[in-house]
Amino acid sequence: MTALGLALAELPAKLAAHVALSAAALALAIVVAVPTVLLARRRPRLRAAALGLAGLIQTVPALALLALFYPALLALRQVAGIDVPVLGPVPALLALALYALLPLLRGGIGGLASVDPAVVEAADAIGMTPGQRLVSVELP
Repeated sequence: MTALGLALAELPAKLAAHVALSAAALALAIVVAVPTVLLARRRPRLRAAALGLAGLIQTVPALALLALFYPALLALRQVAGIDVPVLGPVPALLALALYALLPLLRGGIGGLASVDPAVVEAADAIGMTPGQRLVSVELP
């Protein structure tokens, strides 16, 4: 079999691993972003800090971010005794999740900030709890 044939034979497995890594990173970013957005919707300082930190992370080049994870994960290994791989999919997962945070935070915070204050006031006036207001008025 030729080199091209071998590469094509490996393509489905490599593509599946890539999609799984990307999906896991997006899921991790969503797990971090959703509570952050919900906490930041009424706290301007937290909102500014979260968007600023995510923006700062976004400015770091991908290769540099992966290089920064190497000593950080080594330190985690030594200090906490956690056997985490310092090379391979774990640093890539963390880097991709960090890169996904800014669009998620910006979209979530912007979406909740764009809700008309009169609609929120009307929801309060009819006696909605904060949870009901969030689910029925602000999120849609």
